[in-house]
Amino acid sequence: MQGEGLNGAVVSLFPSRNTGIIHGDDGYDVAFNDESLVVGLGYTELSVGLRVSYGILFVAGAKVPVAINVQPARAAETKGSQDLGGRATPRVVGSGVT
Repeated sequence: MQGEGLNGAVVSLFPSRNTGIIHGDDGYDVAFNDESLVVGLGYTELSVGLRVSYGILFVAGAKVPVAINVQPARAAETKGSQDLGGRATPRVVGSGVT
């Protein structure tokens, strides 16, 4: 079974095993390893706090799901983008600004 289109942040990296943990925006933690990364992305390019998008794979018999297709998230894909800093910004609605 698979799920796609999730977002979260890298919260732990374990370089000795090339593994890590992502805390998803949905509140769940998932593990990943260097084989979970998209082609062209190296484990050394990751850092704690990096926002990522990923899918999850539920393997029969496994106790926890594994992240797949891990890649840096684009700002438009992330929930509650960090660059707003909690400030409200005007948005265009119809022909006016609110």
